[in-house]
Amino acid sequence: MLFAIGTRVRFRYTGECGIITAQLDGEMLQVRLDNDPDLEIPAFEEDLMRDEGAEPSSAGAKFIIGKQDKKPEAPPRREIRIPYHILKPKGIQLAFEPMPGRDGTVTRYKAWLINDTQEEFLIELDLYSSKRDVVVTDDKLASATAIELGDLLYDDLNENPELWLRVRRITTEGPDHAIEKTIKIRPKQFFNKLQTAPILNLLAHLFVVIDSFESPVADPGTRDDLKQYTKEKAGKRRSTPESNSKPYHAFNIEEFATFLPEIDLHIENLMNGHARIDKGEILRIQMVHFHRFLDKAIRLGVPKVFVIHGVGEGKLRELIAETLRKMPDVVKFKNEFHHKYGYGATEVILQ
Repeated sequence: MLFAIGTRVRFRYTGECGIITAQLDGEMLQVRLDNDPDLEIPAFEEDLMRDEGAEPSSAGAKFIIGKQDKKPEAPPRREIRIPYHILKPKGIQLAFEPMPGRDGTVTRYKAWLINDTQEEFLIELDLYSSKRDVVVTDDKLASATAIELGDLLYDDLNENPELWLRVRRITTEGPDHAIEKTIKIRPKQFFNKLQTAPILNLLAHLFVVIDSFESPVADPGTRDDLKQYTKEKAGKRRSTPESNSKPYHAFNIEEFATFLPEIDLHIENLMNGHARIDKGEILRIQMVHFHRFLDKAIRLGVPKVFVIHGVGEGKLRELIAETLRKMPDVVKFKNEFHHKYGYGATEVILQ
C-alpha cells in the first residue's frame, strides 16, 4: 500500500479531500471526507493522490505529485441573510428559482432552502430524482437565511423528484429533537406554486416543508416520559406492536404503502453516463443510494428488504455486509441463494 492509515489524500477525479482511516480488502482504502466527517467511503488506491502539504512517505522513496491541470474550484454556495424579522414566518421552505436561458426558455431551476424564522437549525438534506442526486448536504441553516442548494433540471420534473429533510433546532441546551419530512414534487403541483419567495424576494416555485418545530405533547397514559417520546418521534425507536400488524407512524401510511422493499444497485439502474466514471466513484454512488434506501426503510418500519448488488468481484457485497453489521436496526441479514435473485442479493431483516 502506498498510503498508510492517517495519510491525507485527495480524490483524483472529484477533488474531495479526506484522511485514510482503514485498509480494506484488496486494493481498497477507507477515507473519511473533510466536508462530511461522519461519512467514510471506500476508494481504490489508484483513485487517490496525496493531498498537497502532506508529509512524504516514510518508506524511503519521496512521493512526487505529477503535474496536473488544476481543476477550477466550484463557486462557494451562496447564502442570503436579511437583517430584519419577518412578522409572519412560514418556516423552512424549498424554493425553485426559474433560470431562463438566452432565448427565454427555462431549462433549469435554482433550488434554495429558506428559513424565515428566528431559529437556527442543523440540517440533513437529500434532493433527488429517480435518475440522479441533485444535492446531498449536511449543514447549518441560520435564522432569516436562504442558502443555495443546486440546480434542478426541467427534465428532472418528469423523474419523480423528492426532498428528504431532517432538521434539529439549535437551543441553549444543545440540538433539539429531530424532525423529518419527505415531500414529492409533481409537475402540476410545481407549476401551481409560483409566488414571491421570502428573503429572495423573487418569483419562485415555493414549497413549505416544515412549519412547526415544537414537540407534540406526550400522552401521560401511553408515554413514560418526554425523552422516550422524542426518541420515537425521531425514528430512533419504534414501540412493540400489540398485535400482528406492523407498527408505523400514521403520517407515513402513504409512503409505507408505496415503498418498494428492494433496490437494484447496478450502476446502470442508478444513473446515466456511468461508463465515464471510475470504479471508486461508482462504488461510492452505490453506497449513497444504499444508505438512503435503508434509512427510508427503517424510518417507515419496513420489516424486510432486499439489496441487489450482483455477484461480480464481491466488493459491493462485502461493503454492504460490513455496514449492516454496525447498524442497530438490523436484526439479521443473509446472502443465500434466492429463487429470484440467485446469489446476487442480500436479504435484510429490520426490527
